[in-house]
Amino acid sequence: MLHRITRLLRLTQFLALLLVIGLGTAGYAALSDFERDSREVERTHAVLEQIGQIRHEALRSAVWLRNFMVVPDKDLLQRVRSRANEARQAADRLLALADHDPAQSRRLQPLRAKLLEVLDQYRGAANIGERQGAAALQSYLAARMEHGPVAELRELLDQAQQAERELLQSHTRHKDERFGLIRRLLAGGGVALAACLLGALALSGRLRHTGPDAVAQPGADALHDPLTGLLNRRGLEQQLAGLAREPRGHGHSIAVLAFDLDDFKAINERFSRTAGDQVLQEVACRLQQRCRGGDVIARVDGDGFVVVLRSIASRLDAETVAKRIRAQLMAPIPLGTAVLRIGASIGIALLHEDGTDMDALLRAADGRMCEVKKAGKQQVRSSTQILEPVGF
Repeated sequence: MLHRITRLLRLTQFLALLLVIGLGTAGYAALSDFERDSREVERTHAVLEQIGQIRHEALRSAVWLRNFMVVPDKDLLQRVRSRANEARQAADRLLALADHDPAQSRRLQPLRAKLLEVLDQYRGAANIGERQGAAALQSYLAARMEHGPVAELRELLDQAQQAERELLQSHTRHKDERFGLIRRLLAGGGVALAACLLGALALSGRLRHTGPDAVAQPGADALHDPLTGLLNRRGLEQQLAGLAREPRGHGHSIAVLAFDLDDFKAINERFSRTAGDQVLQEVACRLQQRCRGGDVIARVDGDGFVVVLRSIASRLDAETVAKRIRAQLMAPIPLGTAVLRIGASIGIALLHEDGTDMDALLRAADGRMCEVKKAGKQQVRSSTQILEPVGF
C-alpha cells in the first residue's frame, strides 16, 4: 500500500511538473503573440494618425492658398509652405512605420509620391502668388484643385485609410483572441494545478496515517520473505544494524544461530517444489513458536535460516536454545499421506567472543554450520566442539 501511495504521489508531482512546463510554454507563446498583436495595433493606429495628418496638412495648404486669393497676404503663402513641409514629414514618418512590412510599404509608396507631386504644385502656386499676385494664382489653380493630382491624392488617402482600418480590425481581433487564450490557459491551468495539489495533499494525508514506522521504512514489503513471512536477508541486515546500536546490560550478549535444513533438496526432488514450500512454511511456524518475542528470525536463502537471540547470558544458554530449536524442527511433518522428518545443522556465534560486529558473527555462525555439515549433519556446533544430538 505504501509503495502504491508513494508512486501515486510521485506521479501527481510529475503531472504537476508537466502541467507547469506545458502551461508555461503555451502561456509564453500566447503572451508573445499577444504582445506582437498589441504592437501591430499600436503601429496601425500610428499609421492611421499619420495618414490623417497628411490629409489635414495638405488640406490646410489648399485652404491658405484660397485665403490668399481673397486676402493677398504673403504671410498666408508662408503658411502654405510650412503646412507642405509638415505634410512631407508626416509622409516620411508613415513610410518609416511601414518599413518592416514590405507589402504595406509598397502600398504606401504611391501615396507619398502623389503627395510630393501635390506639395510641389502647392509650392509652385505659392511662388506664383508671391511674384504675380492673386489673379495669376487663381487662374493657375482653377484646373488643379478638384482634378488631376489633388483628386488622385484624395483617392489614395481614402484607399490607404480604408486598408489600415481593415488591418487594425484584424490585429485587434487577433489580440483579443490571444488574450482570451491566455485567460483560458490561466483558468484551466489553475484548476488542473489545484487538482494535482489536492491529490498530493490527500496522498500525503494517507502517508501520515500509515504510521511513522511505515513511513520510515517504505520498503517494508521488500524486507520480508513472501513465502514464510519471515525477514529476508535485507530485513535481517536492517535488524542487525539496529541491534548493534542497542546498549547491552551486564552479563547479556547477542547470539547468532545459522542453519540449513539437511537434505532439503531431496524433498523437492521426491515430492515437488510445492511440498518443499510447505515444509519451509512449517519450519517458519515452528521457529516462531520456539523463539522468544524479541528474537529475530530470518530466511536468508532457499533452506537457510538465521535466528538472532537478542539477550543471552552465556554460550551454554545459546547452545540450549539451539538444541531445542533443532528438536522442534525434527518433529514429524505430515505431507499428504507421507510423514517427513527433517534435520538441521546449526552453527552458533556470540558477540565479543566470536566477533565484534554483526557481520563477523554471521560469518562465524555460517562457518560453524558448514563444519557441522562436513562432520555429519544434524548437529550443533558452538565452538571447536560438536555437540551430540539431543534425543527427542
